[in-house]
Amino acid sequence: MSTTTSPPPAPQQAPTGDAGITTTLMHPEIEADSSDLDSSFTDSEAESYTTSLASSVFDYQYENGRRYHRFREGQYFLPNDETEQDRLDMHHHMLTVIQGGQLHGAPLDKPQKVLDLGTGTGIWAIEMGDAYPSAHVTGNDLSPIQPNWVPPNVEFLVDDIESEWTYPENSFDFIYCRYLLGGISDWPRLIKQAYKALKPGGYLELLEPDSNMLCDDNSISPDAPLWKWNELFLEAGEKAGRSLVEAPNHKKSMQEAGFVEIQEDIFKLPNSPWPKDKHLKEVGAFHMASFLEALEGLSLRFFQAFHGMKAEEIQVMLVNVRKDLKNRRYHTYYHLHRIYAQGVTTALHNLGKRQGQGDVAENSFMPLVD
Repeated sequence: MSTTTSPPPAPQQAPTGDAGITTTLMHPEIEADSSDLDSSFTDSEAESYTTSLASSVFDYQYENGRRYHRFREGQYFLPNDETEQDRLDMHHHMLTVIQGGQLHGAPLDKPQKVLDLGTGTGIWAIEMGDAYPSAHVTGNDLSPIQPNWVPPNVEFLVDDIESEWTYPENSFDFIYCRYLLGGISDWPRLIKQAYKALKPGGYLELLEPDSNMLCDDNSISPDAPLWKWNELFLEAGEKAGRSLVEAPNHKKSMQEAGFVEIQEDIFKLPNSPWPKDKHLKEVGAFHMASFLEALEGLSLRFFQAFHGMKAEEIQVMLVNVRKDLKNRRYHTYYHLHRIYAQGVTTALHNLGKRQGQGDVAENSFMPLVD
């Protein structure tokens, strides 16, 4: 399967008020496709998008028929079962498509050590290992769900990235992080730890959505089940102390941590294949399929814990939410923020060493595979 059907629209660069930060809006306007006579997907059509794609750490917890990690229990609200793993791999494909087939935006030059934060199924780390055979790629996650058969230059570790990092200072050429919204309570702290772990001139890249649902043409009502679901989702995140709308703040946190040459690209991520543009229509189709698969996992545990809803009540609500997602008359989307920046320069690094800055403790992580 080809990665893209056509190149993304020409981006527009937007000025910012912060020196050293460049923000580019990748899809300034999206034209809706009015040629579809049937505005909604049938269940079989939506399913076809999905099916066409194809120690205490192992002491899992089961709720509502779904499996969750028990290591650092409660820090991440999505399941880790096979259904979710399949969805994550499909989601990876969608993220690659929206970026024009790229695995990253940062201008890498033969990186030797790469770290993937919250690697999930490990698919990005594995593809990075294939793309850069001379690099050593490390992926970490709360759950040991990665495959055993991986390229020889890829390894996976069980780790909680919200704890104090024990990687030595100046360890990595590239640190990558995507779709950890809801899994991180203190983003500025995470970004500062990444800054310390980067080699001089290394890059940090974040690919994170802003979960404020958007609609430019008022095609969806604020009373629509999908819109109301999104409001409940955001409220649950706030109650959990894990904001789901932090993505626009990441560039400022990077700047405060000391990063330079900060580039932010903002993609419009359609929730269904409603755009007329073929590239964005493909993105919307994959995102809809991923969203439909994710709805139960995003809602059950989260809404029970922070809205006091019963599982049966949530499932009834999701029936109408799914109908809205498949309705191509609703032109909804999210902003997807890709921010990458360069860490300390060689000159500043040498200055810091002369001032007596030392390394941190040695790595003591738990390997996921033998």
